[in-house]
Order: sequence, then C-alpha cells, then structure tokens
Amino acid sequence: MVLNRNAAGFTGGVGSRRPPRLGLAVLLRQGGPIAVYAVFALLIGLPLSLVLLQAVMPGLFGGEAASVFSLEPLKRVFSSPYIAGSVLHSLELGVLAAFTTTVLGGAFAVLVQRCDVPLRGAISIVPWLVFLTPSYLKALAWVLLMSSGGYLAQLGLLPPALGADFFGLAGLVFVHTLSLFPLAAFIIGSALAGLGSELEDAARLSGAGPLRVWLRVNGPLLAPAIALSFIATFAEVLSDFGLASTIARMSSFGVLTYGIYAAASDYPVDFPAAGAQALVLLALVLLVVAVDRLLRRRADPHLISGRAKPARLYDLGRWRWLALAAALAVVFLALILPLGAIAARALTSTLGHGLVPENFTLANLAAALTLNTAANDGLVRSLFYAGLTAVIASTLALLLSAQLGRSSPFMRTMVLGLSLGAVAIPGIVLGFGYILVWNRLPGFRDWPFPHYGDGSLLVMGYVAAALPYCLVVILSAIGQLAPSLTDAARLHGVGALRRLLSVTLPLIVLSVVTAFLLTFIRTVFELPMSQMLIPQSGPPAPTLILKLFSHDRDGLACAIALVAMTVAGGTAALIWYPLNRFVGPGRRRAHGRREVALEKLP
Repeated sequence: MVLNRNAAGFTGGVGSRRPPRLGLAVLLRQGGPIAVYAVFALLIGLPLSLVLLQAVMPGLFGGEAASVFSLEPLKRVFSSPYIAGSVLHSLELGVLAAFTTTVLGGAFAVLVQRCDVPLRGAISIVPWLVFLTPSYLKALAWVLLMSSGGYLAQLGLLPPALGADFFGLAGLVFVHTLSLFPLAAFIIGSALAGLGSELEDAARLSGAGPLRVWLRVNGPLLAPAIALSFIATFAEVLSDFGLASTIARMSSFGVLTYGIYAAASDYPVDFPAAGAQALVLLALVLLVVAVDRLLRRRADPHLISGRAKPARLYDLGRWRWLALAAALAVVFLALILPLGAIAARALTSTLGHGLVPENFTLANLAAALTLNTAANDGLVRSLFYAGLTAVIASTLALLLSAQLGRSSPFMRTMVLGLSLGAVAIPGIVLGFGYILVWNRLPGFRDWPFPHYGDGSLLVMGYVAAALPYCLVVILSAIGQLAPSLTDAARLHGVGALRRLLSVTLPLIVLSVVTAFLLTFIRTVFELPMSQMLIPQSGPPAPTLILKLFSHDRDGLACAIALVAMTVAGGTAALIWYPLNRFVGPGRRRAHGRREVALEKLP
C-alpha cells in the first residue's frame, strides 16, 4: 500500500500531493547555466576563434574562397621587413623589460618586506597606485618630461644626448620597468611572505653570511617566483598597447600590437594581415603562458608548513636611510613625477612657456568640466560606460561563480581554463575579434543590439575584457564559504536565486564590490578596446586623450586624464572604505551567525 501511494505520488496519479514536474520547469532550471556559458563563449570564445581562422583562411568572408586554407597572410607578414622587424622589436623589448622589471620589483619586495626601512607601510601602498595608473598616461607624462622642449629640459636637467636616446628602445624599457615593477613585486613578494626563517637560521648556525644565505638558500627557493615574474612581465610587454601607441609610434619603433591596430584601422582594412599579426602575437603570449605552467608544475617548492617561523626583519643600521632613499627614488620616478607632469600640463597654457606663474591657467580643466563640449562628452561617456560595464561584469561573474559550484568537474574546469586563459589575451587581439564578429560575420553584423559602431558593442568588449578578472576575485571569495550554508538552505526548499541573494551575496559582498570597483577603474582607462571599437556617437576618454595629444592639444588631454583619475579614484574610495569599515570586520561574525541559524532550522 505504501509502495502504491509512493508510486502514485511520483507519477502524478491519484493521491499525489505534488503536481508533476513540467518540461518547461526543467528547461527553466537548466536554462540559467546554459545561458551563462553561452554568454561567456560569445564574449570571448567566438571572437578569438574568428581571429585564428582569419589568419589561416584569408577568404573566410569572401564567398567562394571562404573554405580555402592558406598561409599566404603569414608569409606576407614575415616577408615584410617592417612587420618582421616589429616581431623582433617586440621580442627584444619584452626580454629586456622583463629582466629589468624583475630585478627592480624583486629588490623592492625584499626592501619593503624584509628590511627595517622607515615608512614601510606607506611605501608598500605605492605599487598598487602605480599598477592602477594606465601605461599610456605614464608614457604621455614621460614624453612631456623627456622631449626637447619638455619640463626636464626647461629645468636644465636633461642632457640633449639623453633626451634623444629616450625615444627608442632605451626609453621604452625604462618606462615599462617603472610601469610594471609592481607586478614583479606582487609575485616575488607573495613567495617571500611564505618564506620562513627556519632555513635562514639553520644556515646562519652553520656559519653562512647574509649574502651566502640569499644566494644558496633563499635564491633557489624563490627561483620559481622570479621565473614567473619574468614570464608574466614578458607577456605584459608583448600585449601592451599604451606605450606602443605613444613612445614606440613616435620613435618609429614598430611592435606587434600597433601593427594590428594599423592594419585594422586603415582603409581599406587589411583583415588577413591584421589576423596574421594577431595570430603571431597570440601564439607568443600563449607560448609564454604554457612555459609558465610547465615551470610551476615541475618546480613548485612548498614554502609554508606547520613548522614555519615568521621571518625577521634585517636591521640595516645606518644603511636603512640609503635604502629609504632608493625606495623613495623609485616612488618619485614611477608615480610622483609622471602624475606631477600630467597635473602641471593640465594647469598650464603651453608646454613651451614652462612653469612660470603667468602660464598657469584653469582653462583646460574648465573645458574638461564644461557640459556639452567634446572633452566633457568623452569623459562622461567613459564614466557611464565604465559604470555599466562594472555592473554587467560583476553580475555575470557572480552568476557564473554560483553556477560553477553546482556544475560538473569537466564544465567547471573548462570555464575556469577559458577565463584564466582570457587574462593573457591581448586586448588588441580581442578587439579585432569583435570587429570580425560584428562587422563581418553574417547573422551578427545585422543585429540591432549590439551593433557595430554603437556604444553597446564597446560596452560588450569592455565586459569581455573585465569578466575574467571579476571571475577570479569573486570565485576566490565563494571558495571560502562552507558548503553547509547553501546545503542547509537547499534542504529547506530555498531556490537557487534566493540562496544566491540571501545567503551567498551578503557573505561575499565586499569581494563583489571590490570586483566592481576594479572593473570601473580599469574600464575608464581601457585603451585597446576603445581604439578598436570607437562608437559613432563619439570617442571615449582614452581615445580622445591620445587624439588630442597627437594634435598638439596635450594640455586638454592631460586635463581630461586628471579629471578622470580624480573622479574614478574618488568614487572608488567613497564606496570601498565605508563598506570595508562596516562590512569587513563583521563579515566573519555574520558568517558564523548565519551558519548556526541555517543548521538550526527545523
């Protein structure tokens, strides 16, 4: 009798207390994960696939020859002296800048973390400020400083020979080093933080001096982090478009990223050449990533153990003041001097008249802040696009992270691999992929929304570039939550959306807001996507800044940059610091109270 009643309830017959589950309900339940994965594939997978196909199938969108496989674009790339030189220039610049950046970043990390340098707390914040400053703004600042009529020449601090040598390989390596040393400091500093003092103490008891300890003990243990720093910096230099479109272009020092932009922006557009160069750049970057994975798999020392002792700071004695001077010199060159040059140019009428009182003016700032002007329109446009992108990207990352917790291991691995791999994809390559999809691919080029030439497509490109970073930030927070929280809610009939909004989101709200703010700041100054997908309504701030600078209106360009940095940084501070103060300290207590409450539910 019990079996009959259960069977009837299962099949929906007489005596059933629950109506039969409809196919539409099952479709709706499974539609969420499918939609999230489809959006992820549309944002990143399809554009990259077309870039690869365009490089080896030049007639892909040409009708009858669409299916013909040809290496002619690649042959044309390597047979061209200029493009072949761009490849060699990119490799040369990448190797040199990666070496100098790793040396400077590693020394900075050791100085801040292991030495009793005064002002250690304040100096440790500087790499984050340098890291969040766009590379093209730093490049423009150094052009203002190092040009023949620049600020350093006006002050008599720039020898003519040094100014001439700056606009070439030496200047590019110098600016890249100051721009990317925070990346090396983060990587080597993370490994250094897990390096205890027990091995150093054992070496010292054996009579080894400090230099020998670092060469024979700490050096080999930090070797994987040092190699990772070199590889990551090399990939960043290869993918950079900021210096490629400023100092490198002015120096006629061709690199791959600017070659892709030139081929895709000329008329008529040379899609095969742009695709071939994008394929070469992507292959170089992915090769670097593969070497990184192989290196870390073969040599990954476990530095943190249960017996690890906290590392002691080195007492530098009187040398600590010299170390402080060296750290402050890096801070001055990497942050204070470039920002000072941008601020000075924004507040002066002309560069040639120098920093005399009668040359100072507020006209540039007034033009950037006056409504219904081209400068203010570009600034407002970028702020609006950045806010919209941050909302969409953080929401998609939250939904995707929640779905990954319930997905199969294969799907989770595939999506994670695609997202982490997308971090290494150059923005200029992804932007070119969007041109191929929404301007060339049948079925997509006729879509009313998003449409090629509209701001909607630019926002879509921004989201694609920011989604992997948001996903990493939010996934790391969700991974710290106990599974019992959502399991208890699920057992008591709480739906997936309600679990996400009422259980998961309150516990990770600080990480979600962090992802939102990082995306907002990053998108305000996003250059490659802005250059490739300029909407017909008008250029965003990054494109407008470069255009004004190239047309000798650098004062207005610096004013727009200064206002954008102030608004973006001020907005982030006003949102993050109060939230961190009121939410951060009580997050663990709320976590514990919610877990106990859910476990006590009847």
